[in-house]
Amino acid sequence: MTHSRPRTPLLSLASASRKRPPATPARLAVGAALFGLCALGAWLTIPRPDVRVMNASGQDVTVTVRSAQVRAAQKLGVDRTWAVEQEFKAGPLRFQVKLPDRPGVETTITAPTFPLRVAVAEDGRVAPR
Repeated sequence: MTHSRPRTPLLSLASASRKRPPATPARLAVGAALFGLCALGAWLTIPRPDVRVMNASGQDVTVTVRSAQVRAAQKLGVDRTWAVEQEFKAGPLRFQVKLPDRPGVETTITAPTFPLRVAVAEDGRVAPR
């Protein structure tokens, strides 16, 4: 004659706590190292923009970035940063800044090294940062 055993749940808190190995310093160090490697890998694979424009002019401006093939424009508020999404080829970059109370100011950077960070000054000129 066979006896039936009572059914137990497949996953429960009691069974999970019994099966878990103890948290030793070596296991914690291995976990921290794996987490660090994963975080580093994720950080390295984040796409970086070619050009980053910072508005340090103290007023709202409209910035246009042009190269031979690509053109991008964005309105920037006070103390805002714009990560330009387009990919620029090597060559001169032309920045045109339109201030609210003045005509547009154009600045050309002839041989930029990417990634390029620039800031818009109070007079509308663009300078590498």
